[in-house]
Amino acid sequence: MSRRLARILGVSLLLLSAGEVLLLQWAWLSFAGSGLSVLGAAAALVALGAFNFAALAWSRRCLRANSGMRLIGRTWLLGSVAALLAGILLAGVFVLAGGGVWFFGGEALVRPTLAWLGGASVLLAFGSVLWGASVGDRRVRVDRVDLRVAKLAPENPELRIAQISDLHIGPLLGPERVREFVERIRRVEPDLIVITGDIFDFDPAYVEEGCRALAGLHAPHGVYAVLGNHDVYTGAGVVADGLAHHTGIRLLRDEWELLSVGRTELAVAGVEDSGQGWTERESENLILERLAGEIPDRLPSLLLAHRPSYFGQAARLGFSVVLSGHTHGGQVALPLAHHYNPSRLISHWTRGVFRAGESTLYVSRGLGMAGLPLRINCPREITLLHLAPVPG
Repeated sequence: MSRRLARILGVSLLLLSAGEVLLLQWAWLSFAGSGLSVLGAAAALVALGAFNFAALAWSRRCLRANSGMRLIGRTWLLGSVAALLAGILLAGVFVLAGGGVWFFGGEALVRPTLAWLGGASVLLAFGSVLWGASVGDRRVRVDRVDLRVAKLAPENPELRIAQISDLHIGPLLGPERVREFVERIRRVEPDLIVITGDIFDFDPAYVEEGCRALAGLHAPHGVYAVLGNHDVYTGAGVVADGLAHHTGIRLLRDEWELLSVGRTELAVAGVEDSGQGWTERESENLILERLAGEIPDRLPSLLLAHRPSYFGQAARLGFSVVLSGHTHGGQVALPLAHHYNPSRLISHWTRGVFRAGESTLYVSRGLGMAGLPLRINCPREITLLHLAPVPG
């Protein structure tokens, strides 16, 4: 585990434990009339921190176990997210109640204020998580995105590319659900289909059936894919063999191919994830320099790179369009401010379209889930990209 990941997990567990202490404090103040002492709150924080540390490691194993253990692990994770959200909201309620007493007086109003506003906050937090684990989990949206590419010939017709990413086929996403996604993709009739990594999730037992489900993907200009960090954890060789034997998907492993698209040519390149440093917000890869040197400057280029952290380097090297995933759009995002989500901890580019000079990056929210089995303000995504020449 990298130091950066250890810090992220440590801070998350601390915030979770503090949120649980605030929940206890709110409950006792509202219903028992007296709250925790400073010493009691500190002891509760230490005890809950130790419990959550042990439960985190245990729940990760549960998510890959049989259905009964998986349900227990998912319940703890969802409850922890709800407690964290409730704690953040309750912190605001305590500040509001304390500030109101200081400014207006009226200590008698503190308890009913805490009870009602705190109760609404707890209901909102747990209700949001319940919605995200049920309704939010089932939502799949097809997003149309128009991109202008400088080197495409002016007379060239639009190229329709369907991008999917981060399926994480495994315990949280089985082959039957994958077949539903495949049928949805076929209905949008893309010219080209790309998969930007994390096809599988740790367990190689799902590779054969998962690949058979993906075999239904077809497009006039083919189906291309790259491997993500979770494919490396599953076994890069196992995933590559499964795709080769059971699908017509062309896996790009640090290489590129030339496509004839209408009256122009398009270089499609793919860089394979190393599985290391997945929390780096910005990084570079020597493979990108080699690929950029091999692709003629006159050609428009499409780069498939699982993690968006390579975009800065890819833009400097002149790649026209970069398609990525990895972030899942955070899976939980604020309404009307979707870029404020947990994936900002691991990427400057969290979801949607970003531009640097003549290069464009699109980051998919993905079709699967890893870790947290819920989505709030962040539906699963099939992207239909329309690549067209720059007008004029």
